[in-house]
Amino acid sequence: MKPIRLTALLLSFFLLVPVCLRVSAAEISAQAYVVLDAESGEIFAAQNADLRLPCASTTKIMTALLVLESLSPEKTVTISESHTLAEGSKMYLRAGETISVSDLLYGLLLASGNDAALALAEAAAGSVEAFVAQMNERAVLLGLKNTHFQNPSGLPDETHYSSAEDLAMLMAEAMRNEVFARICGTREAVLDGRTVVNHNRLLHTVEGVDGGKTGYTKAAGRCLVSTAIRNGRRLVVVTLNAPDDWDDHKTLYDSAFARFEMLDLSSLLPELSLCVVGGDCDTVPLLTDAAEISLTAEERKRLQIVIELPRFDYAPLAFGTAVGRVLWMLDGRSVAVAELRLNGSVAVQTAPTANY
Repeated sequence: MKPIRLTALLLSFFLLVPVCLRVSAAEISAQAYVVLDAESGEIFAAQNADLRLPCASTTKIMTALLVLESLSPEKTVTISESHTLAEGSKMYLRAGETISVSDLLYGLLLASGNDAALALAEAAAGSVEAFVAQMNERAVLLGLKNTHFQNPSGLPDETHYSSAEDLAMLMAEAMRNEVFARICGTREAVLDGRTVVNHNRLLHTVEGVDGGKTGYTKAAGRCLVSTAIRNGRRLVVVTLNAPDDWDDHKTLYDSAFARFEMLDLSSLLPELSLCVVGGDCDTVPLLTDAAEISLTAEERKRLQIVIELPRFDYAPLAFGTAVGRVLWMLDGRSVAVAELRLNGSVAVQTAPTANY
């Protein structure tokens, strides 16, 4: 039987309502910032979000993502003299040593090694120039309209820039890569005798923070991209040119997550039942598995319920049998699913005994 889909709107209209956080400009030191929902892409708070600014070593998010998409973490790379001469921060590679892509990525994302950036770029694309071209191509594919790269490390250049919104979108994409997420959420790693420590202190000072990338140059100031997850919701915060970036991120996370509340989704459902053919009763009530989700008040207003259920079924039917499902939809995407189960059993109807 083909199931029917019953859609119940929780509103009589469907509006996208922007979320405004209760954060004053005086509380945030950043020249530009954004708070973005990693799943939906919705922006919860922003200032100068599309302003093109130097982005320093937050560039390495793109470098790591492209490397992971083109090279196996187990592949080894031989370090050349030119890699060791990289300007700026380093993981202190030695000419002639052989090191895995995985270890180079730890050095790139934790120690912010510019030497690792050069070695990875050449290994992935054959030359730094070819790799940078790939970075810019990927930026276009991701819809990063205010981003242009000139090198894989983030060293200052007039044509090397990004925006808070673009970096948030990039981080949301990168966190979908399990290896990237694991590495950038690591506080410290020992790489064949070489210890690298993550510069991102939010990992142990702010609730839920499980990844990110720091950056600093004199031209860019302090730059920070981080991501946190609480009650199943992941947010990305980006600050550019922020003297008090650690406090900025804590303030923005606490303000954003305070707007979320856990909602018992099953409490929104009407009483449901299934029609039965050939049974000792005509209908049987249904129950759903427990389902909870963290939502803002504005998101609750946009929530839709889609019920997938057959028009009827034939006896016999056993208690607890899954006969359909419920989907809770937000802005066209499924945010939760629960099965519909029989809250009772149905026996086959027996014919009455004739008396002669």
